[in-house]
Amino acid sequence: MKQPFELKDINLGGIADSRYQGIANSMANIVGLDIHSEPGAIKCNQALVKDSGTTVDGPVSKILPCTDGNTYFFGKTSGKIWKRTSGGVWSLEATASPAAGSAGILDAYEFEGYIYYSMQSRLGRVAVGAPTAWAGRDDSWATFLNTNATYHPIKEKNKILYIGDGFYIAQVEGGLFTGDALDLDSTYTVTALGESGESLAIGTIIANNVNWCRVFRWNGWAISWTVDDQVPEVGIRAFIPADNLTLFAAGTKGNVYSYDGNYGQHVKRIPGIYTSTNKAVVALNAVAHFDRRPMFGISYDSGNPCLQGVYSFGGYSNNYPNVLVLDYVISTGHTANVKILSMEASGDLLFVAWQDDNGGTTYGVDVLDLSNKATGYFETRIINTDRLNGKQIGLAVPYRELPTGTSVVVKAKNNYATSWTTLTTVVDAEHMIINVDTTDLPDSQAFEVRVELVPSSNDTPVVEGLVIAI
Repeated sequence: MKQPFELKDINLGGIADSRYQGIANSMANIVGLDIHSEPGAIKCNQALVKDSGTTVDGPVSKILPCTDGNTYFFGKTSGKIWKRTSGGVWSLEATASPAAGSAGILDAYEFEGYIYYSMQSRLGRVAVGAPTAWAGRDDSWATFLNTNATYHPIKEKNKILYIGDGFYIAQVEGGLFTGDALDLDSTYTVTALGESGESLAIGTIIANNVNWCRVFRWNGWAISWTVDDQVPEVGIRAFIPADNLTLFAAGTKGNVYSYDGNYGQHVKRIPGIYTSTNKAVVALNAVAHFDRRPMFGISYDSGNPCLQGVYSFGGYSNNYPNVLVLDYVISTGHTANVKILSMEASGDLLFVAWQDDNGGTTYGVDVLDLSNKATGYFETRIINTDRLNGKQIGLAVPYRELPTGTSVVVKAKNNYATSWTTLTTVVDAEHMIINVDTTDLPDSQAFEVRVELVPSSNDTPVVEGLVIAI
């Protein structure tokens, strides 16, 4: 007699550590699903849709919602500055032309009535107005002591604007620029800035062939940093904004750490197959705090070690565990050969700037589509049955809602098959369950199941999990 069991409450487990193992209630993959808004219910998430049209034609390093009512997008290599109005109209506002160094803009920040933007050798700024007059900007307002074409992160803390500059921390206070407010050992290059309590958190890198770096904490006024901690990674890539918690992404193998102001502690690894030719990173500004959860974008660096897109690491409330979910896939639909360049939350919207290297390189900026949901899915971990004799399996999906035009598609991989087989389903509306015909599957020694939720416009199926009988 087949013994049924139910896989549910995936909001308590999130994405597992591998196809084989994970904590209770975890799945091998959870992509494009809303598992947090109503604990215990599984729904489709809102979709990302391309918003920038053909206006954005290069990588975007920073997305900056501004108090003038517009949102600005800064070109990482071209120095172009694009504007999106609150009505969704895009335009090219300016192209930076500093007196020295590359025009590519590495970071930007609004501070005390100005937008500051960092380039290789110069710090530019423009006064915020109604409207902001970019023609009156100063692309060479201040000169950095180091010229770094890769890293000049910016962070405001305690009414001071800090900018990383090689082994220096520069600052703007009261409209005055200081190029060496803090100096680290020249071994280090400042890669990212965050906060820890009342102090500034400073992430660094030594070199791409050095497998450790340091995170420093500085109170912002002493002649030296307060404390530092060695991190066994090739550089700290980004600080991830969270509520009363400091997180940072480090290295090239999907690792996320927490930071208590003294020590970095490894808390999560994005599941994947990482090798010397399969690496993934989080870009400096590919982070956001949205819908109560820390979010970060995973980009391929070489190969495709993991699925790429916008992940979250959080839960419904502090009574629930923080779990990993791949919430959003970019509008091209690809999860390989993709780079998430920058992200920003603005009210109910989430902006995501990306680079897609499938069939050539394209760029764009997506925005959350509040009128349409995305197809999402979860995949079980590998379930072993009887290795010697094999067993026939039974499957069913309990549901609460199945609006007109929506559907649930069930697929399976039997005995480590390389591709998914779509199974026939029959909706039992009386018992609110979707039965799955598995008679065409051979006896199984090991199997995996994928449940896809297909929306219709803004309507979504609502399912509770997956029932399996072996």
